[in-house]
Amino acid sequence: MFSYCLDKIGQSSYGCDMVSFISTRELSKQPGRVMRKANAEGPQVITQNGVPAAYLVPASGNGIESDLDALRRLLMSRALDAAQAEAARSGASELTMDEIDAEIAAARSERKARKQKSKQA
Repeated sequence: MFSYCLDKIGQSSYGCDMVSFISTRELSKQPGRVMRKANAEGPQVITQNGVPAAYLVPASGNGIESDLDALRRLLMSRALDAAQAEAARSGASELTMDEIDAEIAAARSERKARKQKSKQA
């Protein structure tokens, strides 16, 4: 097991919290030790073949629903970040509301035409 310093976007840097990387092999051989470490030190990065595969995050003590809600918010935030990045890459983030409305109208019109065509067939 080794520790490495990561910043908020996963880049190594100075002045940040230490994060422990634990292999899946170590997790399977010493789960109790890994759990105690997570409870004492915070989130652990689980690696598979040297690549981050999962995160072990200790329960907050606020209850399962609270913890699951926090995880759902994290996943939604990730999805939003990915959608925003894709919009920036594709240029969609530069569209005006009129252009967006025109795209929606065109898609609806196309879908309606396909639906009518399939009814005729």
